[in-house]
Amino acid sequence: MTLRGFIRSAELLQDPDDENRVHLTASVQGVSPGQPRKILVPFEILLTLDDLDPDTVGGRAFRAEVETVENGTGIVTAIEVGPARVLRDPES
Repeated sequence: MTLRGFIRSAELLQDPDDENRVHLTASVQGVSPGQPRKILVPFEILLTLDDLDPDTVGGRAFRAEVETVENGTGIVTAIEVGPARVLRDPES
């Protein structure tokens, strides 16, 4: 399924199955009803994307392909993130 929306916040977390790997978990908004509100970007995809920094992706638009949903979290197989912030900074 294709998800489109905005990344509210993101963080890098250690993979519970392998302490040498990390994944990015993002809270998202603007997706359709019934779609996951969290997405998980696996380590393999993080290696291919230079601009997926958890400190800078908040507030940016995204489009992601998700093949599976586990515990309400969509597992991303491909993702594109917009170049600039489109949501207001929550700090302002």
